[in-house]
Amino acid sequence: MKKLGLFLCAVVLTIGVSQAQSFNFGIKGGVTLNSLSYDQEAGLQAEANPGFNVGAFFRLYIGEKFYLQPEVAYSFGKFNFDVDPMDVLDGTVGQDIETQFEASKQGVSIPVLFGYRVLDLKVANLRVFAGPEFMISTGNFEQLTSDMQALGQNFDANAFGVSGLAGIGVDALMLSLDLRYSYPFTNNFVIGNEETNFKGWVVSLAWKIF
Repeated sequence: MKKLGLFLCAVVLTIGVSQAQSFNFGIKGGVTLNSLSYDQEAGLQAEANPGFNVGAFFRLYIGEKFYLQPEVAYSFGKFNFDVDPMDVLDGTVGQDIETQFEASKQGVSIPVLFGYRVLDLKVANLRVFAGPEFMISTGNFEQLTSDMQALGQNFDANAFGVSGLAGIGVDALMLSLDLRYSYPFTNNFVIGNEETNFKGWVVSLAWKIF
């Protein structure tokens, strides 16, 4: 009976806090529209395909306008490299051929966003936000590394990265739509002496469970 009473108190407390709208918790998913930053004169052409991400978020309001929103998400994307060995390797390969590579990049991203509610219409509101994103990435880089080394070319993928995020969001009832831009502070890949970075737009839709 005592356990039942504690359980009911916890339920009432949870409902009360949820109704007070002091915090939200929910799940989200989105599409990543990346581009790759690199030196095109180095004989390297790179293209990032659209990716996706899925995860959860927690939004804690500090007063009526400001909020803190940590997230955790799994992200996945693919990219292609077209490499001209004669240009990249300064003639160490005997034939002027173009070699194509494809690889995937996935991992766990942890954004920590600081936001401000610009407009509150009760049913819907408008937000702006910014903050860092920490990325622990993996991918099928073994074959790509082996192929690049066969051409005498170095390839290195960083397992940890930091980016900056900024964007705008709209809340309507229990749904939340975000548009954010990601800019890398650390390198994603190094090919030879060439640094290659992901940057681009992320569109996500979230459902606030409470």
